[in-house]
Amino acid sequence: MKSLKSWLNKAFPEDRHPRAERRSVPGLEALHWTGSHPGLNSIRDISSTGMYVLTEERWPTGSENPIILTSSDVPKDSPDHEVMVQTKAVRWGEDGIGLSFVLPSCMELWLWLKDEPREPAEILREFRIARALGFLRRICPSAEQELKLLFREGLSNIRIENAVKIALRAEEMIAIEPSADKMQSPHNIVMRVVEDGSWAEDEISQQFWAGILATSCAVLGSDESNLIYIEILSQLGMIPSRIFSTACSTSTKVVSDTGSVTALPVILTSDQLIEIADAHDLMKIDRNLMQLSDLGLVDERIKSKYFSFTEDANVTPTTFGLEMYARCHGHRGDVHKFYF
Repeated sequence: MKSLKSWLNKAFPEDRHPRAERRSVPGLEALHWTGSHPGLNSIRDISSTGMYVLTEERWPTGSENPIILTSSDVPKDSPDHEVMVQTKAVRWGEDGIGLSFVLPSCMELWLWLKDEPREPAEILREFRIARALGFLRRICPSAEQELKLLFREGLSNIRIENAVKIALRAEEMIAIEPSADKMQSPHNIVMRVVEDGSWAEDEISQQFWAGILATSCAVLGSDESNLIYIEILSQLGMIPSRIFSTACSTSTKVVSDTGSVTALPVILTSDQLIEIADAHDLMKIDRNLMQLSDLGLVDERIKSKYFSFTEDANVTPTTFGLEMYARCHGHRGDVHKFYF
């Protein structure tokens, strides 16, 4: 048995848990609200299982508290500026307190895979990636190996960051569900969200993908109704997403005679479209409007010519578009409850 275990460790080194090696990361700090003097303290050293915080506080051994890892070296507008982690007090020292990380069961940290020193931003990024990957593995255990491969080798750094934002936002959205810890999502949906959604670099598109991932999660994990929305999202760029979002969020909704939710006409001037799209190329905007119409998200385009600066455009969202917008914002079930 011992020889077999030794062979498995050599054959599959990526599956071994790294030793809890502690290292110093200058500039890494811990923000807390626990004790008599909540504040910001330096971290003496950190490992994949815990850290030692330099502080005068002495929290009761065994007590659990959330800590925000942060660094003044990382810009505040960076997604890697801070990350929250649950900790447990395990020991006291003369100059501080030792804390162990209380991580979700599917979350694995890999802080010291390389020998060279790491910057605070790299440590914070590892925590965010590990949390996102842990969430994805939890809602879709069958995709574990494919997800690991994508996050390690298959995606660029930018696409990894986009996928992390989508996953973490989806995790927040389903956290309010009473059975959130039991929810799972179909394998094909999770992989499509990671592979296709990771191209989305703007917040609106990332919100759409996060909402679709969140609403694909169910206790049985077999709901594939969001596939139709995934096909559409995969074709939408930043400009059509912005226009579609504005049309759905600003339109006045009514209930039709058939009981479906519809929108009153939404007419935008070319100047408004330029502002919404954050682009001055009216020909490109026109093509994007045509795409939204062809996909069934807004009313059918009547005009086929390009815009002039005096023309208006009808961007009234369709009933299907309103349904998709609700899904993209984490709403499942009766669409009436989302708009009314």
